Amino acid sequence: MLFRFVRPLYVAWGFFWFIVPFLLFYPLIWLIIQREKWHRYYFPIARLWATIFYGMMFLPVKSIWKFKPEKGKVYVFCPNHFSYLDIALLTRTLHAFYAFVGLHDLKRFPLFGYMYKHLHITVDRSSAKDRHRTYQRYKEALQKGKQLVVFPEGGIWAKNPPNMANFKEGPFKVAIEMQVPIVPVTIPYNWRILYTIALKSFHWHRSVVVFHEPIPTIGLTLQDVNMLKEKTFQMIAEELMVWNKSRK
Repeated sequence: MLFRFVRPLYVAWGFFWFIVPFLLFYPLIWLIIQREKWHRYYFPIARLWATIFYGMMFLPVKSIWKFKPEKGKVYVFCPNHFSYLDIALLTRTLHAFYAFVGLHDLKRFPLFGYMYKHLHITVDRSSAKDRHRTYQRYKEALQKGKQLVVFPEGGIWAKNPPNMANFKEGPFKVAIEMQVPIVPVTIPYNWRILYTIALKSFHWHRSVVVFHEPIPTIGLTLQDVNMLKEKTFQMIAEELMVWNKSRK
């Protein structure tokens, strides 16, 4: 009951700590964008930005790695996607050179859109030509040694979290084609914190992210896409049920 009255102040506080550090860091981010060889220096800044935000929101973060990433090896990370906080959480917990894949609408946001367009990958799913271009950028990112972070649901489409929407084929096809392991990622609680943009949907809860053991793709062919997609879906779905059943 008390939180209902303090929620507007709490959300305004969070908005402040999301926007102000970003604006302070932006001149340096803009400079880094100008040369591709400097791009990897963006990621420590982004992690600091996300760490400040989570810290000032008093949102505890628990990161569980069920494997140790091999140095110099690239992976395709596939997280479930229920909340607008998912990107911030992954930015807070990933310690790597990576590219997010997001909807092209992100490019429309002032400043943030310019940054996202140059450092990550956007896709317009309504355009077959753009989907093909995006797929090529998947491969280019992996070839350059970037980790790829793709939300296989294609956006926040789940109608009844923690039940996921159907997965798209893109990340699984590129993982097989490039013979790169898939890492299923479970984010069990962010939907409890912020499911929609609406102010009333915000609730305090700790954030958890689970990085599962990689699923190898060596020797798989494109005929195995559905099998790989289903295996990834099941691993994440089972973990979601474990955390949400116990409500840790």
